[in-house]
Formats: sequence, C-alpha cells, structure tokens
Amino acid sequence: MNIVTVLHNKAMEFADEALLAKMEGNKQVSTALFEKAFDLEKEAANSVGEDQQNQDSRYILIRSAAALAMNCGKYYEAKTLITLGLSGNPPAFIVGELKALEEKLPQETTPKVSYLEVVGVIIYANADKSEIKLQDLKNKELYTITVPSHLINDIVKSYWADVVQVRAQKVSTGSIVLDHITKAA
Repeated sequence: MNIVTVLHNKAMEFADEALLAKMEGNKQVSTALFEKAFDLEKEAANSVGEDQQNQDSRYILIRSAAALAMNCGKYYEAKTLITLGLSGNPPAFIVGELKALEEKLPQETTPKVSYLEVVGVIIYANADKSEIKLQDLKNKELYTITVPSHLINDIVKSYWADVVQVRAQKVSTGSIVLDHITKAA
C-alpha cells in the first residue's frame, strides 16, 4: 500500500467520524475531525507521484480535499483546490463536480479573484511546493506563482531562461495561481 492510499484511507476515517459527530449535534468535534480529514486528503493529493499527475485519481483526491475543506469552513482553501482541480486536463465528471462545489461556496467568503498579467523571467522553481518565482521585466517585482504540480516540470523545461507572458489569478488573500503561460513575443 502506497503513502497516497494510506493518507486517503485515514482521511476518510476522519471524515466518517466527523459525519457521526455532526449527526450527534457535536459541531465542534465534527469541524475538528473534518479539518484532520482535509489536511490528510490534501497531503494525499500533493503526494501523487509525477508519473501519475495526469491520472483521474489525482483529480479525485483534489475534489475530495476541496469538499472536506468546505465541510470545515475553509472556503479559501476549497476555492484554491477547485481552481487547481480545474486546471490541467481533469476528466469531465470531475469538472462537473468541482463546478458544483464552487457554486456552493458562500459568496461573502469567496475571495475576490482578479487577473494578473506579467512579462518576465522565471528565476526560481520549487517542484515540492509547485511554485515558480517570476521577475517582472518592467518593474523588477518578484511574483510567487502556484503552478499545477503536474505541469511544473514541463514549465521549467519549456520556459526556463526565456521571457514569458503569464496570466494568473490573484486572490484577495494574495495567492497567485497560474492560469496560462507562453513565450513572450
């Protein structure tokens, strides 16, 4: 049994316990158990090996982690996972489920998303954190951008040391999530 399976199974045990606590009317215990389940499921999704990054199971884990985040009131994390799950090439059934989750997010707690367009050079990449640092050519500002983990190696291989144009979602909390990257003209 691999680490992803162990993490997922333990997350589901905590989720089952959380549902029981919720049915018994113990909201505080339920929320705490959902938080544990969420943390484990998110770790499981992040632990998927590079050779399996485009498989349905990774997207299923992301969708599950997003749902668990919503159950414990972590709406920002849920939104971030939904955005990550919709990036790349998820299967159609996951797209539908992620969009249904997104519609359930409370409007007042959904971070406002704006778009950021930057022309710059990638000066740093961290595959473990699925992030790149992009230095803007105009004002030399440095942006830390979250990249779908299954794309980080391809992005570094394809765009390292080249001038690139990046379009990313900027959430009111300050996080920036890659939407599109191309070589600059």
